[in-house]
Amino acid sequence: MKAIFRKNSNGTLEVYIPKKDVEALVLEEIEKEGVWGGTFKLSNGWVIKVAPFDIEPRFPITLEVKKVDQ
Repeated sequence: MKAIFRKNSNGTLEVYIPKKDVEALVLEEIEKEGVWGGTFKLSNGWVIKVAPFDIEPRFPITLEVKKVDQ
């Protein structure tokens, strides 16, 4: 599913998933060193996966994500 990543005025990463009408803050980014992306834990309890990038992208950006069952 598609998700829009953006940084709010405090610099905190937020995610909006239009298909599910979900808006949440990123609480934790489980990443590998030297890459941006991977697994994100959201404030609504969801865990999502994003394909990794070599560098942090410019925000806002729309990316394909997959919800991970816990």
